[in-house]
Amino acid sequence: MSDNSNFNLQPLNGAAEGGRGGFVALAVIAAAFGAGAAILLAPDEGAETRRRVARGLRSIGGEAAGGIAQLQREIRRRRDQSRREKRVFALAGLLVGAGVAALITPDSGTTTRRKLGGTINRIKIGTVDRIERLRQRAEPVEEPAGEGRPVRSVQELGRDPDSVF
Repeated sequence: MSDNSNFNLQPLNGAAEGGRGGFVALAVIAAAFGAGAAILLAPDEGAETRRRVARGLRSIGGEAAGGIAQLQREIRRRRDQSRREKRVFALAGLLVGAGVAALITPDSGTTTRRKLGGTINRIKIGTVDRIERLRQRAEPVEEPAGEGRPVRSVQELGRDPDSVF
């Protein structure tokens, strides 16, 4: 069995900073090898190679531009189709909902609106009362004279600038 206590297992300075120093050194060495290989293996002089590369890039650019334009047209077509489908589904849902409501509503529209208005008014009053109770539970502060009673309607709430809202 060997004793490893004599070895310094700490990373070198470059590697201690998240490995960036080692990565940069590797990139520089790889670039040097690549440049050396290009110089040794280049079939033509630099100017001709640059012209060939430029022609190839222009060709690739033209093909890519055509592909990108086609992709953009397809995305636009699908987006428009999706919008149309959403509109159709929304209209169908509206018609189905209206039809079902017309079939199952037991009273006339006037009576139903009056009942619905009363229900909404009771919900408003109950909500204001609950908010006031929660507020009193959270802040045990002395109230000014005349505000000892709870708010009973939305109209009363609107008259008091220091109330819930």
